[in-house]
Order: sequence, then C-alpha cells, then structure tokens
Amino acid sequence: MKLRSLLFSLLILALSSLVLADAPLVVDRFSLNDEGRLPSGWKSRNDEMTEKASSIYKVVVEGENAYLVAHSKGEAIQIGKEIEIDLNKYPILHWRWKVDRLCEGGDERHKETGDSAAGVYVVFPSWKKWNPKAIKYVWSASELPIGFNTKSPYASDTKIIVLQNKKSPLGKWVEERVNVRAVYEKFWGKKLKKVKLIGIMTDSDNTKKEAIAAYDDLVFEEKGP
Repeated sequence: MKLRSLLFSLLILALSSLVLADAPLVVDRFSLNDEGRLPSGWKSRNDEMTEKASSIYKVVVEGENAYLVAHSKGEAIQIGKEIEIDLNKYPILHWRWKVDRLCEGGDERHKETGDSAAGVYVVFPSWKKWNPKAIKYVWSASELPIGFNTKSPYASDTKIIVLQNKKSPLGKWVEERVNVRAVYEKFWGKKLKKVKLIGIMTDSDNTKKEAIAAYDDLVFEEKGP
C-alpha cells in the first residue's frame, strides 16, 4: 500500500514537472476588460504618441475571445509592451495574426514605401536609444518572398523578416512560430541579450493607404520547432 502511494506521488510530481516545463511565457492574450481601447500594459514612445495610438489600436471582443485590431490611415505609430525574456529558456515566439486590408505599394526595403500591413518586433537593449537591436517579423504588402530578410531603411539594427506577403490569404487567421534565438544568433552572434520589449506596428504613412490587421496570443515557448 505504501509502495503504491509512493509510486502515485512520484507520478504526480513527474507530471507536474512536465506541465511546468511546457508552460509558455505569455506576452499578451488580450483582455475582455480592455474592449474598445488600447490594451493594458502597452504604450508608445511618449504620452502624446500613446494618445494617438489609442485611435489606431483597439481590443475587439468576439464571444469569449479578445484580440487586438490595428487600423492605420496614413499613420506610423508603434506600440510596445515591456517584458524580459531569456531566449536561452524561451527561444520560440508564437502568435496569430490576420490582415484584412493591405497598404498597397508597401515594400519594406525602401524608405519611400516602408510600410507593413502587420509587424511584430522583438527588441533588445542597446546604448543606441533610438536604434536598438530588433527583429521585425512582417506581413508585407509586397511580393517579397516568404523568408526574405533585409534591414530597415530607417534603422540599420532592425532586421526585417517576411513571414507573409501580398499573396497570403486576407481575412484569415494565420499561426506563426519563430525561433527568435536562432535569428538573433544569425545576425549578432551567440552572446545573447535578453528581450526587453515586444512591439506591434501596422503602418501606412509612406503609401498613404489604409492597413487593417489583427493580433492575438503572443507567447514565448521553451521548445523549438
């Protein structure tokens, strides 16, 4: 009887450890309580920009799920959430997004067309306050091939990676799962820095077109693809 009880306890401990090991680190799944407004914990560069951002980014609720919608009409405002992530422990970023309207003519390679229908930033600390190291994953309005990478024409230490493009289906949620640690090592070597901020931007200031996108379920995970 005692042996059976001991084996049962060990099984429970093993299962508990397994669950904890696989637990994701949530950046945001968005809250029903934030419906119609900027999500809690997210802000732009300063108070004025955050106020402007509140007219572009709003939480939408459908049934029991909340997600972020971005509607840019010629603006370029990024919002971010400060969160520290150790990529040695959580190398994988997972989220889902959809684009309902592309900023036609956008092409991330050039300043005059550098709009993205949807973009998710992973930002690392740097002494360059306005040009930190960053990886920007984009849903491009261009025909740049999926997997294409370049540097931002505005910030040389921002590396852009195309995950979806003009040919991707509109109005449909798409799941993404990327190995941030591997990308960081590719561009900057194996001396990893911790993630300090996750950013989101749907912009159309260069093309002067509209862009509409949605974002949900941003989490970091332990296990790689």
